[in-house]
Amino acid sequence: MKLWFLGTGAAGCRNKSESEIQGDERRCASLLVDQNVLVDVSRQSFDFLTKLGGDPSCVTDVLLSHSHEDHFCRDALLQYANVSNGRLRLWCHRGAVVHLGLTEEDLQRIDLRLVEVCDCWQIGDMTVTALPANHMAEELTDPETPLHYILEKDGKKLFYGCDGGWYTAIEWEYLMRKRVTLDGVIMDSTVGEDTGNFRIATHNNLAMLEILILALRQNGRISSDTKLIATHIARSCHSNEKPLEEVFADLGMITARDGLEIEL
Repeated sequence: MKLWFLGTGAAGCRNKSESEIQGDERRCASLLVDQNVLVDVSRQSFDFLTKLGGDPSCVTDVLLSHSHEDHFCRDALLQYANVSNGRLRLWCHRGAVVHLGLTEEDLQRIDLRLVEVCDCWQIGDMTVTALPANHMAEELTDPETPLHYILEKDGKKLFYGCDGGWYTAIEWEYLMRKRVTLDGVIMDSTVGEDTGNFRIATHNNLAMLEILILALRQNGRISSDTKLIATHIARSCHSNEKPLEEVFADLGMITARDGLEIEL
């Protein structure tokens, strides 16, 4: 399973086009798996993939974690749909639909597939499971449930966990009852050292990551060979006293960067 990180930041660049990204700014979170499955479709993802020499026409399916604008951009989605070799499939929680702004014309090019919590389906030889993330939708009464995903292919299992802080009870129950051993875990790493940042209600800081990794290991869900990957990083929430790569390495994690490729 090949992972290609097209964006590794939080919401800071949500309104910027690819041409406006400067220096070491992180694009909004987006991940391409095995060339054809895109997890979250951020504003910069299509143009950045093209810049890297990738072929966006190979993307057949988009898995949407939730409708927040740093994870979903209608214009970028339509860019993929316009070059797709077939009708692009978009998988999302049913409660997200009202926030997507898709027109009847858009839906001629996009095959909208509605997902419920704990649904499991096939994309070719990949198995996908949707689990409920510990993350807020737009309003307290919003029916949208943000999602995490487990992707399984060729004997490898990847947990995609952006956005979200400590895993929900349903996620732990699924991991434990199914005895899932993960080969890769992509972990929300938004906040940094700060414990007074309100974002820790629905995102991880470093202390939370340390405990979460320990819990996954002691419960047998990860091993010493599991690749733990930090992403969805808000640079404004991390101090500059120590390079991020060293900060996450201390936790046994790989620091994702835009354009990084990892093989599970």
